[in-house]
Amino acid sequence: MAGSLSAEAVAGYRARGFHFPVPLLEPAEAARRLAWVDDVRAGDPHRAQKLDLKANLLVPWIDELIRRPALVDAVESLLGPDILCWNANFRFKQPDGRAHAGWHQDTRYIRIKPSGVIALLALSPCTPDSGCLRVVPGSHDWPVLAHRDTENPDSILTRGQYITDSFDDSAAQDMVLAPGEVGLFDHNLVHSSGPNSTDGWRTILLAGFFKTGAVPETARRLTATLVRGTDRHHHFDSEERPSAPFAPRALAAHEAGARAMAEAMLYRGSARRTIAVD
Repeated sequence: MAGSLSAEAVAGYRARGFHFPVPLLEPAEAARRLAWVDDVRAGDPHRAQKLDLKANLLVPWIDELIRRPALVDAVESLLGPDILCWNANFRFKQPDGRAHAGWHQDTRYIRIKPSGVIALLALSPCTPDSGCLRVVPGSHDWPVLAHRDTENPDSILTRGQYITDSFDDSAAQDMVLAPGEVGLFDHNLVHSSGPNSTDGWRTILLAGFFKTGAVPETARRLTATLVRGTDRHHHFDSEERPSAPFAPRALAAHEAGARAMAEAMLYRGSARRTIAVD
């Protein structure tokens, strides 16, 4: 299998369910991207909300980033040469000492098989103090555990969800990343993140990748972007690249794609609603 990860790194990912760090952006570029996101978040909160789902449909530099060879090469090491990106979204964690994510598995609500790879790009420092990702090695091989949805306003997760089954988290590790570095992890991996006790926002970009043959367990058609190879299966509708940030045509494509994703899968059966299409 081609790709940029060493055989040792791939073997480690297969065994643990994650690998980090993968260098992607130089510090100066990471700082520029963070400044752009901060400006949107501070200056236009409504637009910032739309970055909660499928931000790659709205912003050309995000669309370019999910196609960046250094990133896709690493993903190809794990998934093979035919790769879809079904979502790229930001997760912001304010410095309030409360916002967090409970233990969960993304496969509980992202029902696409076989499981894919999530790339977490740090734009700000991801440390235990800022609430970096915390992962349980080997849990990607576990079955999907029972989860409970909540209305907890301090949870940054889609449904405020957390695992209710008992499990051993004594070997959990912190995924510490510097700005510009990426951590890769399996969609089924048990993970969480603690509160941000620093003075600044924690900002990450998540991009979810699947083999083109992956099948969504929903009757409604979803959309995805082919980032490498050939899609001979067509289980997802193709997405259009944005011409400019928040361009009218891009906003319309985002509305359709994000709404289908939310209603058919991520928020299905939940009292919560996505802020991305409000």
